[in-house]
Amino acid sequence: MSILKLLPQSFVSSLQKSSWVEYRKMGLYFADLYNNTEANQEVYRRLPFDVLVQRDRRLRVAIDLSLKKQLLPESEWSDNQKDFEFTEMIEKYTEQVERENDLRRSFRE
Repeated sequence: MSILKLLPQSFVSSLQKSSWVEYRKMGLYFADLYNNTEANQEVYRRLPFDVLVQRDRRLRVAIDLSLKKQLLPESEWSDNQKDFEFTEMIEKYTEQVERENDLRRSFRE
């Protein structure tokens, strides 16, 4: 289960829209911060190659900036709309993977 499901949607929306959120200042999207679980690994495996490459690049840039204790210029911060789109896409894939895992578990029982 993702953190989006645990928090009220209004809070998540306001958090993602906030310009002070540090992950946006490093060029990351909200879904880039998800824990690396087995379900998420399957989601990443199913992502289109170009989306996965973009995600890896964002993570590498963020790690580099973190090590240097720097932030991106404001013009390069992550965009709200793209953040929402990417997060929704990851959520859809995650729900699909979780449904498939639940179905597999039900057959095993």
